[in-house]
Amino acid sequence: CRFARILRSARSFFRDRSTGGWPFSSHDHGWPISDCTAEGIKAAILLSTFPDFKNDSRLHHISQDRLEDAVRIVLDMQNTHSDNGWASYEQNRGYTWYEYFNPAQVFGDIMIDYSYVECTSAAVQSLCEFAHRYPNSALAERAKASARLGTTFIIKAQRPNGGWYGSWAVCFTYAAWFGVEGLTAALSTCTFSASERAACENAMNKACQFLLDKQCAEDGSWGEDVEACAKQEWVDNPQGGQVVQTAWSVLALVRAAEFLGAGPRAEKLMASAARGCAFIRGRQQPSGDWEQECITGIFNKSCAITYTAYRNIFPIWALARFSARANAV
Repeated sequence: CRFARILRSARSFFRDRSTGGWPFSSHDHGWPISDCTAEGIKAAILLSTFPDFKNDSRLHHISQDRLEDAVRIVLDMQNTHSDNGWASYEQNRGYTWYEYFNPAQVFGDIMIDYSYVECTSAAVQSLCEFAHRYPNSALAERAKASARLGTTFIIKAQRPNGGWYGSWAVCFTYAAWFGVEGLTAALSTCTFSASERAACENAMNKACQFLLDKQCAEDGSWGEDVEACAKQEWVDNPQGGQVVQTAWSVLALVRAAEFLGAGPRAEKLMASAARGCAFIRGRQQPSGDWEQECITGIFNKSCAITYTAYRNIFPIWALARFSARANAV
């Protein structure tokens, strides 16, 4: 078939492994992406833990060997030759000075595929989840070692104020959520030296403090403008707090609190998250929906995208995570 021919000739076209990966859109797209594959791994493993799904033979179950194919893709895509992070479509195969030849007048950093905190975090999370779920797999130890290396990129990419620049959504709240998720996943799964663990925990704490500093004192929300993506610095949203960005911040703070366990630091993060949840609940419509607010999607620093599902997915997720943590304490 056509795809079999493509797979056989992939190397002659300098294409990477594709078997087992997930693309950005449909199967026919055929070009695996690091974070799409990583999220696919996470979702498949999570679904396999649900009894109703696990015991229903009518549903599509992804076997361990197929998940291992996906893990191999994630492992192969890591930029171990440079910064230990993950780009989107392929490894970094060039230099930043290629941008001098950028033919686009509106898109930034498009000449090569760079490592991103979001892609790196997703990859780290998926590798840790796989190693935890399949500890006897031949890939388990390699997955943990790769995830451990990935944290070095996350730490290096962090700014002095504790924030990360978000490349695939608006902007620093989104990246902070990914940064915290990746660090806590690795801290809970990988083996670190004392200094490495301290560096990861310090980066997580700095990220949480960054979010606390950016929280609106009046209503407990977070809101940044799409202009932040072009300026590459925090820009307050002129319309105030935004439900989606507030949800991302809550997700990050609660995840950090879960990692910290009991104690005053975790309580402080949960108190901040509680104010964020109150804002989210206050914006919910009688129908259960949330209004479409300002643009939250971006790529290449200037192409803004409205992802309409974000306004429902992330608020529900944030409220559920907060509730689960609050009820567990």
